[in-house]
Amino acid sequence: MTSLQLFFIALAWLLGGFVHGVAAVGGGMVAMPIATTFTGAREAILISCLTGLIIPLALSVLYRRHILLREVLWLSAGCIPGIPAGVALLTVLSGSVLLFGVGTMLIVFVLWQMCSHSVRTTLPFHPAAALLAGFVGAFVTACTSLGGPILAMYAAFRGWGKEQTLASTGMFFNIMNLGLIALQWKAGLYTAELLGAVALSLPCAVAGVLISMPVVRRMPQKTFRKVLLAMIFASGLMLLGRAVA
Repeated sequence: MTSLQLFFIALAWLLGGFVHGVAAVGGGMVAMPIATTFTGAREAILISCLTGLIIPLALSVLYRRHILLREVLWLSAGCIPGIPAGVALLTVLSGSVLLFGVGTMLIVFVLWQMCSHSVRTTLPFHPAAALLAGFVGAFVTACTSLGGPILAMYAAFRGWGKEQTLASTGMFFNIMNLGLIALQWKAGLYTAELLGAVALSLPCAVAGVLISMPVVRRMPQKTFRKVLLAMIFASGLMLLGRAVA
Protein backbone atom coordinates (compact mmCIF):
# COMPACT_ATOMS: atom_id res chain seq x y z
CA MET A 1 0.00 0.00 0.00
CA THR A 2 1.15 3.52 -0.70
CA SER A 3 1.42 6.20 1.97
CA LEU A 4 -1.67 7.87 0.50
CA GLN A 5 -3.69 4.66 0.76
CA LEU A 6 -2.61 4.16 4.37
CA PHE A 7 -3.53 7.76 5.17
CA PHE A 8 -7.07 7.43 3.84
CA ILE A 9 -7.62 4.04 5.50
CA ALA A 10 -6.53 5.55 8.83
CA LEU A 11 -8.81 8.53 8.15
CA ALA A 12 -11.69 6.13 7.53
CA TRP A 13 -11.13 4.62 10.96
CA LEU A 14 -10.93 8.05 12.56
CA LEU A 15 -14.44 8.60 11.20
CA GLY A 16 -15.46 5.08 12.23
CA GLY A 17 -14.28 5.62 15.80
CA PHE A 18 -16.11 8.94 15.94
CA VAL A 19 -19.36 7.39 14.69
CA HIS A 20 -19.16 4.49 17.13
CA GLY A 21 -18.37 6.83 19.99
CA VAL A 22 -21.50 8.88 19.30
CA ALA A 23 -23.95 6.16 18.28
CA ALA A 24 -22.55 3.06 20.06
CA VAL A 25 -22.70 1.24 16.70
CA GLY A 26 -21.52 1.67 13.15
CA GLY A 27 -17.74 2.07 13.41
CA GLY A 28 -16.91 -0.80 11.07
CA MET A 29 -20.01 -0.19 8.96
CA VAL A 30 -18.74 3.28 8.11
CA ALA A 31 -14.97 2.70 8.00
CA MET A 32 -14.80 -0.63 6.18
CA PRO A 33 -16.73 0.41 3.03
CA ILE A 34 -14.58 3.56 2.77
CA ALA A 35 -11.42 1.47 3.16
CA THR A 36 -12.46 -0.74 0.21
CA THR A 37 -11.98 2.32 -2.00
CA PHE A 38 -8.26 2.28 -1.19
CA THR A 39 -7.54 -1.43 -0.80
CA GLY A 40 -9.06 -4.80 -1.67
CA ALA A 41 -12.25 -6.07 -0.07
CA ARG A 42 -10.53 -8.91 1.78
CA GLU A 43 -7.80 -6.59 3.10
CA ALA A 44 -10.38 -4.02 4.26
CA ILE A 45 -12.30 -6.75 6.12
CA LEU A 46 -9.15 -8.01 7.86
CA ILE A 47 -8.13 -4.47 8.85
CA SER A 48 -11.63 -3.99 10.26
CA CYS A 49 -11.40 -7.24 12.26
CA LEU A 50 -8.14 -6.13 13.91
CA THR A 51 -8.87 -2.42 14.33
CA GLY A 52 -12.31 -3.12 15.76
CA LEU A 53 -10.79 -5.00 18.72
CA ILE A 54 -10.51 -1.92 20.91
CA ILE A 55 -14.23 -1.01 20.97
CA PRO A 56 -15.79 -4.20 22.45
CA LEU A 57 -12.91 -4.44 24.91
CA ALA A 58 -13.62 -0.95 26.23
CA LEU A 59 -17.39 -1.54 26.38
CA SER A 60 -17.10 -4.81 28.28
CA VAL A 61 -14.83 -3.15 30.85
CA LEU A 62 -16.96 -0.03 31.28
CA TYR A 63 -20.22 -1.99 31.64
CA ARG A 64 -18.84 -5.19 33.21
CA ARG A 65 -21.53 -5.28 35.92
CA HIS A 66 -24.23 -5.69 33.26
CA ILE A 67 -22.73 -8.71 31.46
CA LEU A 68 -25.26 -11.54 31.05
CA LEU A 69 -22.69 -14.26 31.59
CA ARG A 70 -24.92 -17.29 30.96
CA GLU A 71 -26.05 -16.00 27.57
CA VAL A 72 -22.56 -14.83 26.64
CA LEU A 73 -21.23 -18.34 27.26
CA TRP A 74 -23.87 -19.92 25.00
CA LEU A 75 -23.37 -17.23 22.34
CA SER A 76 -19.63 -17.84 22.51
CA ALA A 77 -20.11 -21.59 22.10
CA GLY A 78 -21.54 -20.82 18.67
CA CYS A 79 -18.15 -19.40 17.70
CA ILE A 80 -16.60 -22.88 17.73
CA PRO A 81 -18.18 -23.87 14.38
CA GLY A 82 -18.94 -20.31 13.20
CA ILE A 83 -15.40 -18.90 13.09
CA PRO A 84 -13.73 -21.64 11.01
CA ALA A 85 -16.68 -21.68 8.62
CA GLY A 86 -16.43 -17.92 8.10
CA VAL A 87 -12.64 -17.94 7.72
CA ALA A 88 -12.89 -20.75 5.18
CA LEU A 89 -15.40 -18.73 3.17
CA LEU A 90 -13.24 -15.60 3.37
CA THR A 91 -10.29 -17.42 1.84
CA VAL A 92 -12.23 -18.52 -1.26
CA LEU A 93 -14.73 -15.72 -2.00
CA SER A 94 -13.92 -13.20 -4.71
CA GLY A 95 -13.78 -9.48 -3.98
CA SER A 96 -17.02 -8.76 -5.85
CA VAL A 97 -18.94 -11.41 -3.90
CA LEU A 98 -17.63 -10.03 -0.62
CA LEU A 99 -18.63 -6.49 -1.59
CA PHE A 100 -22.09 -7.63 -2.62
CA GLY A 101 -22.62 -9.58 0.60
CA VAL A 102 -21.48 -6.75 2.86
CA GLY A 103 -23.46 -4.15 0.89
CA THR A 104 -26.61 -6.23 1.19
CA MET A 105 -26.04 -6.69 4.92
CA LEU A 106 -25.67 -2.93 5.48
CA ILE A 107 -28.91 -2.17 3.67
CA VAL A 108 -30.76 -4.90 5.59
CA PHE A 109 -29.37 -3.48 8.83
CA VAL A 110 -30.71 0.00 8.01
CA LEU A 111 -34.13 -1.40 7.15
CA TRP A 112 -34.06 -3.39 10.40
CA GLN A 113 -33.22 -0.28 12.42
CA MET A 114 -36.08 1.64 10.80
CA CYS A 115 -38.64 -0.92 11.93
CA SER A 116 -36.99 -2.22 15.12
CA HIS A 117 -39.21 -0.04 17.32
CA SER A 118 -42.05 -2.45 16.55
CA VAL A 119 -40.11 -5.57 17.60
CA ARG A 120 -41.78 -7.49 20.41
CA THR A 121 -39.24 -8.53 23.01
CA THR A 122 -40.86 -11.90 23.67
CA LEU A 123 -37.99 -14.26 22.86
CA PRO A 124 -37.25 -16.24 26.04
CA PHE A 125 -33.73 -17.37 26.80
CA HIS A 126 -32.96 -20.74 25.29
CA PRO A 127 -29.48 -22.20 24.82
CA ALA A 128 -30.29 -23.27 21.24
CA ALA A 129 -31.34 -19.74 20.24
CA ALA A 130 -28.21 -18.23 21.80
CA LEU A 131 -26.04 -20.89 20.19
CA LEU A 132 -27.54 -20.16 16.76
CA ALA A 133 -27.15 -16.40 17.17
CA GLY A 134 -23.53 -16.88 18.24
CA PHE A 135 -22.83 -19.12 15.26
CA VAL A 136 -24.33 -16.68 12.75
CA GLY A 137 -22.65 -13.67 14.41
CA ALA A 138 -19.25 -15.38 14.40
CA PHE A 139 -19.66 -16.64 10.83
CA VAL A 140 -20.64 -13.23 9.49
CA THR A 141 -17.86 -11.49 11.43
CA ALA A 142 -15.24 -13.94 10.18
CA CYS A 143 -16.08 -13.41 6.52
CA THR A 144 -17.25 -9.76 6.49
CA SER A 145 -16.15 -8.22 9.86
CA LEU A 146 -19.75 -7.00 10.37
CA GLY A 147 -21.41 -9.42 12.77
CA GLY A 148 -22.69 -6.63 15.03
CA PRO A 149 -26.13 -6.38 13.40
CA ILE A 150 -26.77 -10.07 14.11
CA LEU A 151 -26.13 -9.59 17.82
CA ALA A 152 -28.12 -6.35 17.84
CA MET A 153 -31.14 -8.21 16.46
CA TYR A 154 -30.77 -10.98 19.05
CA ALA A 155 -30.52 -8.41 21.86
CA ALA A 156 -33.63 -6.60 20.58
CA PHE A 157 -35.73 -9.76 20.48
CA ARG A 158 -34.47 -10.72 23.94
CA GLY A 159 -35.35 -7.30 25.33
CA TRP A 160 -31.90 -6.51 26.71
CA GLY A 161 -31.37 -3.06 28.20
CA LYS A 162 -28.82 -0.66 26.73
CA GLU A 163 -26.13 -1.45 29.30
CA GLN A 164 -26.75 -5.19 29.03
CA THR A 165 -26.46 -4.98 25.25
CA LEU A 166 -23.23 -2.97 25.31
CA ALA A 167 -21.64 -5.20 27.97
CA SER A 168 -22.79 -8.62 26.74
CA THR A 169 -22.18 -8.09 23.03
CA GLY A 170 -18.82 -6.52 23.88
CA MET A 171 -17.79 -9.57 25.92
CA PHE A 172 -19.01 -11.92 23.17
CA PHE A 173 -16.84 -10.15 20.60
CA ASN A 174 -13.84 -10.21 22.97
CA ILE A 175 -14.09 -14.00 23.20
CA MET A 176 -14.82 -14.42 19.50
CA ASN A 177 -11.98 -12.15 18.40
CA LEU A 178 -9.41 -14.34 20.15
CA GLY A 179 -10.41 -17.37 18.08
CA LEU A 180 -11.00 -15.37 14.92
CA ILE A 181 -7.60 -13.71 14.84
CA ALA A 182 -5.85 -17.00 15.68
CA LEU A 183 -7.52 -18.78 12.75
CA GLN A 184 -7.03 -15.87 10.34
CA TRP A 185 -3.36 -15.78 11.32
CA LYS A 186 -3.05 -19.55 10.87
CA ALA A 187 -4.67 -19.25 7.44
CA GLY A 188 -1.91 -16.83 6.41
CA LEU A 189 -4.27 -13.91 5.86
CA TYR A 190 -2.18 -11.35 7.75
CA THR A 191 0.74 -9.73 5.95
CA ALA A 192 3.29 -7.19 7.15
CA GLU A 193 1.63 -4.60 4.91
CA LEU A 194 -1.77 -5.33 6.46
CA LEU A 195 -0.42 -5.07 10.01
CA GLY A 196 1.18 -1.74 9.10
CA ALA A 197 -2.23 -0.41 8.07
CA VAL A 198 -3.72 -1.66 11.35
CA ALA A 199 -0.93 0.03 13.32
CA LEU A 200 -2.05 3.36 11.84
CA SER A 201 -5.79 2.68 11.94
CA LEU A 202 -6.01 1.55 15.57
CA PRO A 203 -4.88 4.83 17.20
CA CYS A 204 -7.04 6.76 14.74
CA ALA A 205 -10.10 4.75 15.84
CA VAL A 206 -9.30 5.57 19.47
CA ALA A 207 -8.84 9.24 18.57
CA GLY A 208 -12.22 9.20 16.84
CA VAL A 209 -13.89 7.89 19.99
CA LEU A 210 -12.24 10.61 22.07
CA ILE A 211 -13.27 13.33 19.61
CA SER A 212 -16.85 12.10 19.79
CA MET A 213 -17.17 12.74 23.52
CA PRO A 214 -17.90 16.50 23.40
CA VAL A 215 -20.20 15.96 20.41
CA VAL A 216 -22.28 13.46 22.38
CA ARG A 217 -23.08 16.18 24.90
CA ARG A 218 -24.39 18.59 22.25
CA MET A 219 -25.92 16.68 19.33
CA PRO A 220 -29.40 15.13 19.81
CA GLN A 221 -29.06 11.36 19.59
CA LYS A 222 -32.16 11.08 17.42
CA THR A 223 -30.68 13.46 14.85
CA PHE A 224 -27.37 11.65 14.67
CA ARG A 225 -29.09 8.27 14.41
CA LYS A 226 -30.81 9.44 11.23
CA VAL A 227 -27.52 10.71 9.80
CA LEU A 228 -25.78 7.46 10.72
CA LEU A 229 -28.42 5.30 9.05
CA ALA A 230 -28.23 7.45 5.93
CA MET A 231 -24.44 7.03 5.84
CA ILE A 232 -24.67 3.26 6.31
CA PHE A 233 -27.35 2.98 3.62
CA ALA A 234 -25.22 5.02 1.20
CA SER A 235 -22.20 2.80 2.01
CA GLY A 236 -24.29 -0.29 1.25
CA LEU A 237 -25.37 1.12 -2.10
CA MET A 238 -21.77 2.06 -2.91
CA LEU A 239 -20.55 -1.48 -2.21
CA LEU A 240 -23.36 -3.01 -4.29
CA GLY A 241 -22.46 -0.67 -7.13
CA ARG A 242 -18.79 -1.67 -6.95
CA ALA A 243 -19.72 -5.36 -6.78
CA VAL A 244 -21.74 -5.33 -10.00
CA ALA A 245 -19.57 -2.83 -11.90
